[in-house]
Amino acid sequence: MTTDDHAPRIWTAPEPRRFQALWFGLGLLTLFPALTAAFLYLVPPTDDASALTASFIPYGLIAALISLLCFGIALLRARRRAPTAVLTMISAWLLIMQVIWIGPQFVASPRPVTGRPFTVISLNMKWGAADVDQIRSQAENADIVVLVEVTPTAFDAVRSRLGARFPYSVPNRILTGNQSLILSRYPLTGGRPLPSTNQQWSASTTLPGTGKLNVIAAHPCNPLCGGSRWRVEHAELLQRAEALDTGPEVIAGDFNATDDHGPMRAMARHGFISATDITGAGWMPTYPADHRVMPPLIEIDHVLVNRRLTALSIKTFRVAGTDHLGLVAQLAGSRE
Repeated sequence: MTTDDHAPRIWTAPEPRRFQALWFGLGLLTLFPALTAAFLYLVPPTDDASALTASFIPYGLIAALISLLCFGIALLRARRRAPTAVLTMISAWLLIMQVIWIGPQFVASPRPVTGRPFTVISLNMKWGAADVDQIRSQAENADIVVLVEVTPTAFDAVRSRLGARFPYSVPNRILTGNQSLILSRYPLTGGRPLPSTNQQWSASTTLPGTGKLNVIAAHPCNPLCGGSRWRVEHAELLQRAEALDTGPEVIAGDFNATDDHGPMRAMARHGFISATDITGAGWMPTYPADHRVMPPLIEIDHVLVNRRLTALSIKTFRVAGTDHLGLVAQLAGSRE
């Protein structure tokens, strides 16, 4: 027996692996917004403040992906893997859920075409500031134009520059504030206001190859309006849409809501489907569109159709003076 056999053994902790805390911390940091997005999707908010946050639900996919990557790297480097493995699995589950929720937007759901195609254009004019000449250029081949946030001055300009192609309008004048506006190549009948913070309108027209078509120019108040007006005005919009669901129907405009919001999901449950979903056009953010560097972040402008119509295509367009992208959708009659 040697002296070394009796020497005390000193245990030395292994040196921490470089950047392990960084990967783990980044994973936790991005896991929180991913969890929040999933919760807001599964439990759609009805209050105004939560509705604002829910506008960014699609970005939960990015957060979940980053969280999964960070936890995955941390897991490969970890000495005690059980806690990190659990967090990795949660991140993976959140990512899968986001893909399931968003994926259908990129898969077309075509419907049979039974009528002549027609074109609908929709744009928020930002309190009448949009360039009317550019709107006229975009509307050269359109049959119906839906504009929101139309002021008295903008109304006069629109009627002056677009009146040759679109001689019919509802309303036939705007005297105060800002309202929605429906322009048509064909006579409009049954114009009815839908009282709201920003006056909305509905009307009917008759299109060659389609027959009678009901149109709603939608612009319910945004969540910043407060006083539950966002929720109430969406409920009233749905009620008007259901009342007009007696033939082909188009609801277009600035809904101040994304596909993930409760009111838009209620529209879908009642058979009013976005043209982007039918065509598989994917996620199409439209607001804000007035920044030179930052692209639009949220998809709040929509063209919805009922079961008697289908969408053949939809795309965005840009007009100077407004903070929204416009939408141009080619639609046609369809069987239920």
